[in-house]
Amino acid sequence: MEIYHLLISFLTTFLFIKTFIPFLKKYFPDKPNKRGMHQKTKPTSGGISFVFIYSLMAIYQGFYLPLFSIPLTIVGLLDDKYNIPRFIRLFIQILTTAFILIFFGENILNLFSELISNRFITFMIFLLIGTSIINFVNFMDGIDGLVCGTMIVVFITINSEFHYLLPFIGALSAFIVFNWQPSKLFMGDSGSLFIGSYLASLNFTATNEIIFYKNLLLCSPLFLDCITTIIRRLKNKQNIFSPHKLHLYQRLVSSGMSHSKVSLIYISSVSILGLIYSLYNIEMLVFSALIIFLLGLLLEKKYAINFN
Repeated sequence: MEIYHLLISFLTTFLFIKTFIPFLKKYFPDKPNKRGMHQKTKPTSGGISFVFIYSLMAIYQGFYLPLFSIPLTIVGLLDDKYNIPRFIRLFIQILTTAFILIFFGENILNLFSELISNRFITFMIFLLIGTSIINFVNFMDGIDGLVCGTMIVVFITINSEFHYLLPFIGALSAFIVFNWQPSKLFMGDSGSLFIGSYLASLNFTATNEIIFYKNLLLCSPLFLDCITTIIRRLKNKQNIFSPHKLHLYQRLVSSGMSHSKVSLIYISSVSILGLIYSLYNIEMLVFSALIIFLLGLLLEKKYAINFN
């Protein structure tokens, strides 16, 4: 039955995209700009395809957690079209994360309250973590196939812990057909904000803190790219809220690597961590994530353009 749901999601998302690409091309064009990694105008907001199909499948399955991330899809859709102010996007991200924490994060808050005696501080820490995950996924959605490809691997890996994810995997698998280099469609903020919010939501419903940590480590190739970039920008006294092309994946593409090659590097890294996640303990996962991070530094030194 689960495989049936995966296939239905794949086929319906594929047909949805085929039908709506002309509409998105007309009303949601993404034109090249100085902070982007593309040279041609292409339709964006393709993320509404997998959000719409997966939400229907989730309702059919009686699983309502993904629906709480839909407000961010709406915000992302408006941002794709009108470039809404940054503080509005951030405010709604914080509001959505807080709402999900209140309704679904009781277990994880209780688990970590044993380590942090003040419950308010615990809540604020997780609010920061959730908002960071949303933004990190959004930041990494800058080249063909990177976020969609890595998230397919992530959701396949954690499906054994959370279930109900096969329809989402099917929908993302259909989307990547159109998003792989040379892409015909971008997911836009409507897709990346949903994925980030949903990933945070799943982490907040983890049954124990070990699963929570393992999920963060699984996504570490993406998250550490963002964290190290932010730290370097702060060190260089740059405005961390201003647009840039300083992430490692962006500097690798700027050095001449193809989108597909860079995306495969990240997908392969997450896949290796996915195997470790499934077969070994958290100590081995930490060690593997550290090795991949060090290899990333070597990759940067040899192939990426300078950070500045």
